[in-house]
Amino acid sequence: MSSSVPNVRALALLGGLSAAFGPQTTHAEPTRELYISDPDEVRQGDPVSTTIDAAGRISAGPAIRPLGDGVGRAITAMAPDGDGFLAGTAGGGLLRIDRAGKARSLMKAADKVVTAVLAQGDRRLASVAPKAELFRVDGDKPKSLVKLKAKYVWAMAPAGRRTLLATGEPGQVVALDDKNRTTVWFDSDESHLRALIRHPQRGWIVGGGQKGIVYQLVGNKKARALYDSDFEEVTGFAFDPKRGDLYAAFVSADKTGKPLAERWIGPTKGEKTKPDLSPFKGSEVIRIRPSGQVEVLWRSNTEGAMALRFADDRLYFSTGTAADGRARIYAVDVAQRDALILWARLEPPLAPTMIPGGKGALVVGTAPTGRIFQVGPGRQREATYLSVEQDLARTARVGQVWFDADVPPGARVAVSIRTGNTKKPDDTWSPWSAAVTARDGGAVQVPDARYVQLRAVLRQGKGGSPIVKSMHASIVRHNSAPKIRDVFTLRRGVHLTALPVEQANSKTLSLNARALKELRSPPKRQRQTRVRQRTTAGMMTIAWRVTDADGDDLIYRVEMRRYDGTPSKWVSVADDATEDGFYSFDSRAYPDGRYQFRVTASDRPSNAPRDALFDRHVSEPILIDNRAPKLSGARVTRLSNGRLRVVATAQDAHSRLERSQVSINGGPWLMLPAADGLLDSKSERLQVILANDEWTPHDGAVTAVRIRVADEAGNATSGSAALAPRG
Repeated sequence: MSSSVPNVRALALLGGLSAAFGPQTTHAEPTRELYISDPDEVRQGDPVSTTIDAAGRISAGPAIRPLGDGVGRAITAMAPDGDGFLAGTAGGGLLRIDRAGKARSLMKAADKVVTAVLAQGDRRLASVAPKAELFRVDGDKPKSLVKLKAKYVWAMAPAGRRTLLATGEPGQVVALDDKNRTTVWFDSDESHLRALIRHPQRGWIVGGGQKGIVYQLVGNKKARALYDSDFEEVTGFAFDPKRGDLYAAFVSADKTGKPLAERWIGPTKGEKTKPDLSPFKGSEVIRIRPSGQVEVLWRSNTEGAMALRFADDRLYFSTGTAADGRARIYAVDVAQRDALILWARLEPPLAPTMIPGGKGALVVGTAPTGRIFQVGPGRQREATYLSVEQDLARTARVGQVWFDADVPPGARVAVSIRTGNTKKPDDTWSPWSAAVTARDGGAVQVPDARYVQLRAVLRQGKGGSPIVKSMHASIVRHNSAPKIRDVFTLRRGVHLTALPVEQANSKTLSLNARALKELRSPPKRQRQTRVRQRTTAGMMTIAWRVTDADGDDLIYRVEMRRYDGTPSKWVSVADDATEDGFYSFDSRAYPDGRYQFRVTASDRPSNAPRDALFDRHVSEPILIDNRAPKLSGARVTRLSNGRLRVVATAQDAHSRLERSQVSINGGPWLMLPAADGLLDSKSERLQVILANDEWTPHDGAVTAVRIRVADEAGNATSGSAALAPRG
């Protein structure tokens, strides 16, 4: 799985020398640092044979030893049995496996699933489904003890001379006495009861397989609910004998549990991230205090917690995930503020069963291949960790690799890197580089590529396993040129002035988790330019839109040329401008006419001289026109019906006429249309006939008529005419 966000941060900007515009032969941006250190970043990788603690530190994982060659059938139930253990399967019957991993068949059940097993002294019990039937298998031949009314027996536990059974369809707790007689102890309204444990203080605890309720059996055939989860099924119990805490795991097939911050480790390399690709739509592990207080320790929407064990102040639980994923074993260190540890990773996708293995070890049964592993005691002599593939967005060159680690005497850390241009490593990727074993780092030789992956190999010494805190690599990504999308003018008269950058030395903010996370990161560079806007006659502003994929600092050159028929030579009007997006100037300093502007953007402030790139964009012809139109031939005549005719001629040297108006005796300005009805050229004959109700005659006084016209550049002129009174 490739990281969704490139894990590259510009912590060390080592470039940034200036360069002239011109053709470039190499393409690079400033040296940057790729590092893997944050717990979330570390957990995105593949632990392989390492352990990842709550702080994201990597150490050698527990020793993992396969027991046997695998039974070829999913392991569905397990129980300790003297110096070995019982393993029930789906379609492979019941096996007894010794500590050396040698398996012996105790019962054939080709068309059955062994759902529960129990070894109590010299008595071994196994239940098969569907149509639950209980067998005793401690002799040479399995002996049927009882056929239950239920279809399934999901869990068995000794209760003195009785054996308690948690059943499905119906969901009951059934007691089996030494005469093989059954009595219903508790009849729930759930279709299944999936888990069963005896708590030292609380007594019998049962887990529902339909509503996900944790029950405590009290009195005769009664129970009280300790916890009603949001999930369907209780998959396992464990308890802390020192503190009296009860632990429970839940899964659901059609409800999604939202991940808890710092209580969930995301899928590793190559594993599915979408919940609908996992058989588990939600899962959680909780603790119920003796007071009844419930605390969620872990939650996932891609993994399902399947089996729990408590030992040495740690709660261990195994998980399952999608078919192309990998099962995991987590540890919650209750003595260290419930720190969540990714203790081990197994190759199969499901780990439905887990039992004590002696001397601090665990024995884990997996599916669908039926491989059984002893996890612990001790650690791997040599362990490997792979980071998630990092998408650098562009081809990059790797320089040095280094790491931070605690290395005991005799121990060793070796970090290497490889590169490729496919999202997942394949045969086209480079081999691993030579290993770097010095914390201060060393140069590596790998091909330039878009994707990189780091590998740490940890070797134990006399003082124990090294602990890797972070891994780093220096990279130089191939530079991308800035892109100017458009060059255009703002409306006439707009004048922009860049303001000094304000330093936010003091501000008030609401302190929360998000704010604290942002304050831990380097400050984000603000590319926005703050400006002051004015409107001044004759001023013009050329503006442009520019993007740079690298986020580089940019400088600009603005050039102009006359464009009346034959283009003239470009003349620079602004060099090394740092304001993003505009150039304001007084257009009255230039002769009227049409001009083009060319803007060049360069990323040389953020790149070495030989590596800087640029882009150019030329505007459409832009008119500079600061001369007003000429108005002539204005006159007013009275028609026989008392109406007035106003006529005039307007001309402009460069711009089309845009507006013409007339006012009678200081009245409102009225439209003075073109004689042909279209005001659309540089020269127009203007004419309008005004009815009596559109002007007010002044008897005995001269009627004053005022005319004004404007061109599309906003230049305006006016004139007048008079009409003598009658008589």
